[in-house]
Amino acid sequence: MDNQAPTTPVETWTIQDEQVGTRLDRFLASQVENLSRSAIQQLIADGSVEINQKPATKPGYALRLNDQVRILNFIPSSAAKDIVPQDLPLDVVYEDADLVVLNKASGMVVHPAPGHYDDTLVNALLARYPELRDHKEDVRPGIVHRLDRDTSGLLIVAKNLQTQVALIEQMKDHRIEKRYLALVEGIVSLDRGTIEAPVGRDPRNRQQMTITSVDSRDATTHFKVKERFNHHTLLLLQLETGRTHQIRVHLKAIGHPVVGDPIYGTGRIRFGITLQRQFLHAYQLRFIHPHSGEVIELEAPLPPDLQSVMDDPKHL
Repeated sequence: MDNQAPTTPVETWTIQDEQVGTRLDRFLASQVENLSRSAIQQLIADGSVEINQKPATKPGYALRLNDQVRILNFIPSSAAKDIVPQDLPLDVVYEDADLVVLNKASGMVVHPAPGHYDDTLVNALLARYPELRDHKEDVRPGIVHRLDRDTSGLLIVAKNLQTQVALIEQMKDHRIEKRYLALVEGIVSLDRGTIEAPVGRDPRNRQQMTITSVDSRDATTHFKVKERFNHHTLLLLQLETGRTHQIRVHLKAIGHPVVGDPIYGTGRIRFGITLQRQFLHAYQLRFIHPHSGEVIELEAPLPPDLQSVMDDPKHL
């Protein structure tokens, strides 16, 4: 988020011995792909970079041992002005004056990012809900949480700043229940269980996440077996935290990656299954409406591409 809503750090680094003395902008350019030094300098000017929990002011700041460097927003404010409304289809599951819950299609990116400013959910939201355009400097207007591009399912969007702030606080306090369906490789032996392992950026590949104790955040995923097949298991998962790629990283860690996951799984579709993406769907959502106090419980059935896999169990 930008400064109109509570900011959650999206990336954090602790400076090590070999990085001492490096210019701040040069260091960040080496850590973040697809972000030029000029873009990083704009982020610093926007106040989107912090050192030891204080806004960085100089791109040439010489890093010191154990400095904590954080980027709060990867999109320079100048880029926000270029985000245009686009009339793209949206599947609305629930809507009132304050918020809307969408069933996001696989393949749709939630918000603009470097190199991808069009055809996102935000572009579609700006066209459907003109009031969101008032947040001119926000590249994530109304967005409370996100789903990976190829993950389908339920997503909450706030229509006004007050609702957005309240829902973000619910999210931080783990009061929004999110459950997912995932078809995973192999037979999961436990009927239910909990995966607790910190998730952070993979130092060898900055575009991926991994389980690590370095610059990571605690992550907890609960799972329950819904059905076992010959070669696969259908899991119902509930997130206690919402780290980037958390489910996919955690399932890989226990030896049962999501079927079709090109990054954390084998990426190979075997046993005759026809699927063009990972089998992961945000299935159920439960939260308290920030203004009415009503408990909202919603469910989105599996989309056709995932349901067709389940309809042909001989391949499972």
